Amino acid sequence: MDVIWGIKAKHSYFDELERIHTFHTVKEVEKFIHLVERVILNLRTGVLKGKVSSTLDINSLVISKQTTLFFALDKSNSRLELLLFWRNKEDPKKLVKLLKGFQTG
Repeated sequence: MDVIWGIKAKHSYFDELERIHTFHTVKEVEKFIHLVERVILNLRTGVLKGKVSSTLDINSLVISKQTTLFFALDKSNSRLELLLFWRNKEDPKKLVKLLKGFQTG
């Protein structure tokens, strides 16, 4: 399965790495990187599925207490698209706006 990093996913991933580095150690940054790599591998191989939104065709998976990954699965094209790494303490209204931007219909 191909993994596509959307623009918002890239930006939010690097923002999260920067936040971790600001408040924690390089070791914690490395742990987060490895965690994300494991999650992506498990999503690609079908070990993890995530929770599917009832209103949007978007899946989510809490990858740590601080972070949720939003992604789309396109099984017919064997594609996993990473959409957004969300800091769970952020304003949920902002999340709703961001997720509506991913609607295709």
